Amino acid sequence: MNSILYSSDFLTVSYSGVLIALGTASCFCMTWSFFRAAGGKGRLLCFFLPVSTPLSVFFSRLIHWYCHSEQYESIRAALTDYGAGGYVLTGVLLAILLAALFLTLFPCRAEIPLLLDCLAPGAVILFICIRLSSLFNSSCRSKITVSDPSFQRLPFAAAFTDAAGNIEYRFATFFAEVCFFAVLLAVLLVFLARESTAAVNNQNRRGRVWLQFLNWICAIEVLADSTRFDSSFTRLNGFVSVVQTVSGVLMLAVLLISTVRTVRADRLRLRHVLIWLFWLLSLGGAGISEYLVQRHGDWYLSCYLFMAFWLTMMAGLTSRMILLSSGGADTPIEPG
Repeated sequence: MNSILYSSDFLTVSYSGVLIALGTASCFCMTWSFFRAAGGKGRLLCFFLPVSTPLSVFFSRLIHWYCHSEQYESIRAALTDYGAGGYVLTGVLLAILLAALFLTLFPCRAEIPLLLDCLAPGAVILFICIRLSSLFNSSCRSKITVSDPSFQRLPFAAAFTDAAGNIEYRFATFFAEVCFFAVLLAVLLVFLARESTAAVNNQNRRGRVWLQFLNWICAIEVLADSTRFDSSFTRLNGFVSVVQTVSGVLMLAVLLISTVRTVRADRLRLRHVLIWLFWLLSLGGAGISEYLVQRHGDWYLSCYLFMAFWLTMMAGLTSRMILLSSGGADTPIEPG
């Protein structure tokens, strides 16, 4: 249940809602600032932001309804009454990608990779605010109980109230995500500053900040979602959640895109094959870790340490492929 900031007969405002609104506004302002500073056209943002925002709410809600339909009277109620229920953060990523795909129909499609690069840091800030909003409700539902009183506080544990009104302390999944997101934000800001200058003379470098963002954000989501007991599963699969599935597919897509760009720029080489082989090996290691943690409830620490290692390997290998994707001669960017 959300903590209420203001309530009247006509309007109810929650703390979490205000925090998410601030995150959205910060994302918009930061994206606009970076994009305009890089020479992007403002009209592209005027199309992109109004399209991606309602789509984000729609997909996040639609996925949650599909996985948790028992919480809603109907799909119509889920998509019209937003005062109750939940959302799936992965829907935001899908909405952004769909909005970018829609903009490819317009003449300014050549600037879309630059727009996504400038959006990446702002998107991380939005994700940080969304996860911090869990501090004002009971949505941070980790399945790892923290029984030691010395660790029953942030950043280790968060209070959770069950259906009977009992307070338990569970691993602060969302707060841990916030810490990872903060590190990712710092790295992306440095990377964006370097890429913005280099992309002036090499169009192959455009889109690399966004690919790095998508790669690492999905790796974090795979690990974090595994720790939750209310993960969203499809109606036919109760082993790998929707968040893990979509995140894994997006990580694979990033690797494929960066591989194609790398091979086009520098031909197929042994290092590219090795990256794929070790990536697949790491995928297997992460999958085994997920299997073990679901079969052995008391192996949390060891399983999640191994899963974090393998996911870091996967994301690190993909990151390396992304950095290789600007090889070859500089390709000047044509005006307009």
